[in-house]
Amino acid sequence: MTRFLSALILLATLAACAPPPPDYDAAVDRAARRAALTRAQTFATVLSRRAALDSLAAYDLVILDPDAYQAADLAALRAGGVQTLGYVNVGELEDWRRFAGRVDPAWVLGENPNWPGHRFVDARQPGWRALVVDEVAAGVVGKEFDGLFLDMADVAAPSLFPETAGGVVALIRALRQAYPTHLLVLNRGLFLLDRVGPDLDGLLVEGAWGRLDFASGRYIRTPDDERDHLLSALGAFRDATGGATFVIDYADTPGLRAHIRSSARRAQIPVFVSTTALADLPAASDGR
Repeated sequence: MTRFLSALILLATLAACAPPPPDYDAAVDRAARRAALTRAQTFATVLSRRAALDSLAAYDLVILDPDAYQAADLAALRAGGVQTLGYVNVGELEDWRRFAGRVDPAWVLGENPNWPGHRFVDARQPGWRALVVDEVAAGVVGKEFDGLFLDMADVAAPSLFPETAGGVVALIRALRQAYPTHLLVLNRGLFLLDRVGPDLDGLLVEGAWGRLDFASGRYIRTPDDERDHLLSALGAFRDATGGATFVIDYADTPGLRAHIRSSARRAQIPVFVSTTALADLPAASDGR
């Protein structure tokens, strides 16, 4: 019996390591995941701590810090019909990440003044792109997340380091090539969409109806012109690519949270409302 069980384990291991069959079509897996993504009506984003799996199971989609979860956690969520995206920062080095000591100081462009411990990185550097693709994203995929949530493409925004835009584009394209079956959802980076739109499965924006005003430290309603710009970008992306669209908004009062949720319902866009710490799920009485 022992030999029989050992043989079964060996066969399973070999099967897991075997290359896909010649007729395997990666686009089929991506299409199935993409279809589920576009059907998602509820989603949550928890990045500052580990959330309880039974709480996450209430959502269609969750965006998580991959360092806080194991493959078994993802398998449990998947079994309950929850799609999962692992957080990948493409434009910043977060000082607490295990690989931080291997980032060449020459790649660093400066501190992010709004977020202590975050440093802007030059995506034109091949070493940074290789680190993100071959280690960071590989770790997410290895835990069997359904895809990657790509943050801080805005490092290349006109107000920051626009000269690095080509590097960010190259990094997103490299991720698509390396992980053809997995979802790619971009946070903002709206100025890059004409170059990377076909590589993406979803677009998320922050602060469509409510956001933190960093100057005052207060949560406020988003000014109408900013709101209209963000919603227009989501609509254009959806029309051009058929991809999914989402909003994360920020509020700390019941009134602002209610304004955000009613606005999102009218716009028919899934929204998640939190504080900028992205540490908590809403109480049942607070809605989603």
